[in-house]
Amino acid sequence: MEEDKSVNFNAVTDAFNAYGEKFVREKNFDVRDFINFMEEKFTAAGYRTAPKIGEKLNLLIIHDAGIGDFVLQSGAIREIRRLYPAAHITLVVNSGSVALAECCPYVNEIISLEPSQKHFDEMYKACLKTAQKIFKRGINICYAFIHRAWTPFLMYMSGARIRIAHHVKDIDDAYLMSQKSPLLQSLKFFATDFVPMFVYGNHMTDVFFSPLDYALKAPVANRELELWYTPLDYFNAQNILANVSTPRYAFSMGGNEFMKHYPPEKYAELIKMILAAENVTFVIFGAGEPDLKSAQILRQSLGEEIFSKHVIDLTNKINFRLGAAVTGLCDMYIGNDTSAMHIAAAAKLPVLTPNCFAVDLPQNKFDYVRFFSPYHVPSVVVQPKHALDECKVAEPYDSMGCRVKTPHCITQIEPQTLFQGYKILKSRIADKKSNPLFIC
Repeated sequence: MEEDKSVNFNAVTDAFNAYGEKFVREKNFDVRDFINFMEEKFTAAGYRTAPKIGEKLNLLIIHDAGIGDFVLQSGAIREIRRLYPAAHITLVVNSGSVALAECCPYVNEIISLEPSQKHFDEMYKACLKTAQKIFKRGINICYAFIHRAWTPFLMYMSGARIRIAHHVKDIDDAYLMSQKSPLLQSLKFFATDFVPMFVYGNHMTDVFFSPLDYALKAPVANRELELWYTPLDYFNAQNILANVSTPRYAFSMGGNEFMKHYPPEKYAELIKMILAAENVTFVIFGAGEPDLKSAQILRQSLGEEIFSKHVIDLTNKINFRLGAAVTGLCDMYIGNDTSAMHIAAAAKLPVLTPNCFAVDLPQNKFDYVRFFSPYHVPSVVVQPKHALDECKVAEPYDSMGCRVKTPHCITQIEPQTLFQGYKILKSRIADKKSNPLFIC
């Protein structure tokens, strides 16, 4: 990587190390004291000067959430490149998103980070380790899409003169403030420019477009999502599905939040209903032990004959990038609200998904059921009619709806209701209705 000679990154690294030693001695991190200490070091090292006319811009994008959210940000990354065609763009993502990000044609380099959030001193060291890879670029502008406590800190540590993040008032109201992190609450000290979270609409994808809509007053040319993979991925995907009959339905029972998991036994009943109506192949995506277990339960519930004839099980067999290529060769997505669902929506597949947020709960703009609904594709989202007793608590507000960390409220949805949703979805596809319909 070519180094930017206009900045003294070693001096800034030494300053961060010195403050880290001070924190260890005093066992106290004061945001204002930290910024007062560091700001003069940044300025002296050449990090706070505006770029000269004709000088190449160095731009940083930080995305700290999971794979599904990264897919929802794909359009914003494309639009940032359109607005900064000559800039050197560095993208920081969680390790899980690297497989998809490394084929992105709009960035010059990718940095992976998975910082510990257990102890502040560990997070400080992890952020510094990553920041040292960024210092040499002499970053001019940073766009930080914040979900995690460490992101505002890394945004500041990047050395960027302009640091754009979502407005602290919106963050005060959002689900991410449930962490009650002092670093998140100190965002107003770390950022230079604040952007309202909702300008164009009330979807997570609109949040990612909001810096362009609001801060730059730049019209977004294309609000669609993208998937990035190699020609070899596409070739391998074709080989995987070479002898698989159509239609093919991408299918996932996974996800990090277990309250969003619909029981495999009930999915088996839905599959039987669909197979009674038409000849379909289900392509299962998943990773990790829970997904393997769900696939095993589905096999047992369907029976070996149906499973072997109508199911292609790719659980733990392919990465997310190859999974995206395989998904693109399918005709519909059925399954949990997880990264596979957002990959399917980005591939323009219609979506049928059960959701754990009960209809009778109070709702606001941050609820997962709408905030993360399938984006710009025909879709049917099936919700429980009623929240179970443990989830009827009014305060504190829970954007997930279901508060139990295992399959809970979602288990009330009957396979027959999902099948009705499936038939409705087929009608919406025929009518070319590319927005979600919520039923119970």
